[in-house]
Amino acid sequence: MSVTVRDVAKRAGVSVGTVSRYLNGYSLREENRQRIKEAIDALGFKENIIAKGLKNNRSMAIGVVLASLTDIFATSIVTAAERIAAKENFSFIVCDYEGSLEKMVQKLDFLRSRSVDGLILFPSGHSCPKVLQAYLDAGIPVVIVNDDMPAFRTDKVTVDNSNASFRAVEWLIHSNHRDIAIINGDTEVYTGRERLKGYLEALQVYEIPINKQFITCGHFSHKGGYEAAKTLLTLETPPTALYITNYYMTFGAIMAVNELKISVPQQLSIIGFDHFEISDVINPSLTVIEQPTDKIGEMAAKTVIRRIRGDYSDFPVDLSIKTRMLVRDSVRRLEL
Repeated sequence: MSVTVRDVAKRAGVSVGTVSRYLNGYSLREENRQRIKEAIDALGFKENIIAKGLKNNRSMAIGVVLASLTDIFATSIVTAAERIAAKENFSFIVCDYEGSLEKMVQKLDFLRSRSVDGLILFPSGHSCPKVLQAYLDAGIPVVIVNDDMPAFRTDKVTVDNSNASFRAVEWLIHSNHRDIAIINGDTEVYTGRERLKGYLEALQVYEIPINKQFITCGHFSHKGGYEAAKTLLTLETPPTALYITNYYMTFGAIMAVNELKISVPQQLSIIGFDHFEISDVINPSLTVIEQPTDKIGEMAAKTVIRRIRGDYSDFPVDLSIKTRMLVRDSVRRLEL
């Protein structure tokens, strides 16, 4: 088995970040520099292309792996992250894995074989801690975006999913709704769990009985949102309000609402999740939870670049970014 950066750090009695700084040509205390050099010599560690490239001031590369290149949420984050990275002379290599864990592992192995300097990953509920640990062992930092992977200890950038859901449902409750349904994503996925958690907590806090018929799964897809909305809106006693937890499901649900000729907000109040320009064409204008994609991308890029440059002083960080609710015309206040 080849010697890793982690092996060198353990032998020298310093952090992985300190070894990374040594390999990247940064100044260190003479004592640490000498201990790392001795550890490298003793273990036979060979500097890889990453370290050599950094010392030659090559343009460095950050790998980005996401479920789909058509995912407007993820690609908006990547666009914002790339702007930050470009200013620091970093290039992006972007791969998608089409929602397949097998393909995700293949893309991760591919990027590591190409000696990327850092990784930004959108796991979308998939977990491969051993593959990712190989990145950290090689001194390649990993930042996970809007997901969780408990078996793998690394930096994360997320939004306040649970709190965002709580506030959305609370707004409907304050508008005197009690029959509030949710179209949620899969709870195997971090965002699905967290958004459902906020929905349930709001009902519990305001002592509203939970109606299991009102909890549906749209699998974070356009088709799923459509089918879930059709199910909810054709119940014998349908909800008066609908909370939909992502962009694609919202559009599918709106299609179902239009097909059933249900008037918004007169017959049904709606709150969606995510705000992109195309959603502004919906009439009436939707009340939505807006995720700050620019901020998420900025924090992901800045975090991975700090790690590449050897700053592990606060490793690992879990950066939670606040969302905001855009209150518009799709929610009606019921008369008591």
